[in-house]
Amino acid sequence: MIEIAIQAARAAGSYLKECFNEKSIPDEELHNDVKLPEDKESERRIIEVLHRHFPAHSIYSEEVGALDREEEYLWIIDPLDGTNNYFIGYPYFSVSIALQHAGEIVLGVVYNPIADQMFWAEKGKGAFLNGNPLHVNERAERKMAVGTYVRGRHSVTREQELAFTEPFMLETKRLMRNVGPALDWCLLARGWIDYVVMQKSGIMDVAAGILIAQEANARVTYWDGSPYQHQPFDETHLPSLLATNGVLHEELRKLIAE
Repeated sequence: MIEIAIQAARAAGSYLKECFNEKSIPDEELHNDVKLPEDKESERRIIEVLHRHFPAHSIYSEEVGALDREEEYLWIIDPLDGTNNYFIGYPYFSVSIALQHAGEIVLGVVYNPIADQMFWAEKGKGAFLNGNPLHVNERAERKMAVGTYVRGRHSVTREQELAFTEPFMLETKRLMRNVGPALDWCLLARGWIDYVVMQKSGIMDVAAGILIAQEANARVTYWDGSPYQHQPFDETHLPSLLATNGVLHEELRKLIAE
């Protein structure tokens, strides 16, 4: 199944890369979001590949919503994670595809078409970037840590964001907000960054990235320190998570408590 997921991600990613330097005309532009025709076409290409190979599987995708078929298998798709970045010409976006089986995420693919970075993982089999194994880094000094912040688009106010992120900005080397969370989790898996902190954000665009990070030995917990457990997909579920290289986990969790 992982080969088909990679094939679907490439089909969509190749299209997005081809269109990237063209001026995109939005279907709708909102205060904090934008709807692009490229989202829909990327989604169509992914679904076409998946349904050709797995016609009985269900799909949940950002644009079309739920395509309910067989409940045991559910593909969770974000056809263009980082739509706002794509729209303004910032090359930090991806195609994200995860497969839930019997309530657990069993594989994930995140593809950055601009850099041709294909991240993938299967549960219990490790994580990979273009075929090379991934592992989180071993950085131990909080002051030198670099991380990213992911927040729910409609569940966190700007005032709450500023209050929450201030300790991370002051007590770590750098806190970025890339607005492309699927790739953020992959940066952690690759060891390029040291942590991801997520505040009341949906699972759809990060399900694949979380599995990739976990399979690269990242430690992922809720803010209270309890281990993260994937729940059967529900678009209204908005968990707050901390993911790190493991070494820095408790040091960084103190910043949440403060």
